Amino acid sequence: MGWGLSRRKIYALCLTLTNRALQGGSGNSPKPVSSRSYRPRVRAELITVIVQIHMVQWTAEAARIRDAADVAKMALGLVFASAFQVPIVGVLLNLLSTFQKQLAQSSLYRICSHPQYLGKLKVEARESLGLAFDNNNREMPYMDSFVKESARLGAGPILSVPRKVMSHYVSTEGMVVPTGNWIAVPQLPLMRDPKIWPGGGTFDGFRFVGNDSCSLSRFTHPSLEFPFWGSIRHACPARFYVSVVVKMVLAHLLVEYEVKLENPNVRPCFSFGKARLPNPFMVMLIRKRVSFDKNNELATAGG
Repeated sequence: MGWGLSRRKIYALCLTLTNRALQGGSGNSPKPVSSRSYRPRVRAELITVIVQIHMVQWTAEAARIRDAADVAKMALGLVFASAFQVPIVGVLLNLLSTFQKQLAQSSLYRICSHPQYLGKLKVEARESLGLAFDNNNREMPYMDSFVKESARLGAGPILSVPRKVMSHYVSTEGMVVPTGNWIAVPQLPLMRDPKIWPGGGTFDGFRFVGNDSCSLSRFTHPSLEFPFWGSIRHACPARFYVSVVVKMVLAHLLVEYEVKLENPNVRPCFSFGKARLPNPFMVMLIRKRVSFDKNNELATAGG
């Protein structure tokens, strides 16, 4: 993983705070500090430092490690995971969870980079505006397929469904997995395997729609080949809500706004640890779609 200047600076700060926290001893809270005598700006910075020290102490105690560099790297991962926000379309996407934002950004990136799908998606989006909330998970086969394909090739865990081996295990093929080891599903290569997905590395927005315009597989369907929602038996129970909300947001954007990438060659994701995250430096240009009266002589380029 290549570390840029900003990431190195954040890591240096985490390492400094980690050393400060670990020197205080495991399980001990930072010494109480009264901030009332400080000016507002200094008081705010002091409180922030105290909270950060608590975070690295918690990380060290939860992971049961005392090496400052290892704790700092874990704390840096928590900072990225908790503070990552995607400021797309202001309040609209701010209503979504971080996971939904990542999924929405991946889908919007694909909409911008693959405009050949816009026609059917817009038609379906207009038809869905009058549907009841729960019907959006049974209808919209093209949008559902587009979001699922965006999730297949977009941001997400590189390894998923991690499990700790509690007892010594030997497979029928003779593979030995010792007690205490961790095993996981290699989600990133699995979702791109050409033996499972024809043209696995190529985006096919309507991959999951049949010739009869019906869904071959829905976004919310967990499977061994699509571990996006975790294992089949313990699949994420919120997947139906996530699916319908993301599709409703995308449908609204397609009908009401025009979207394009400021830089068409921007990388959509970057890797951090065991996860792929949407590129926070990706800029999307969005404007309200202008609707024209059919009888208006200025109704030239369609809105």
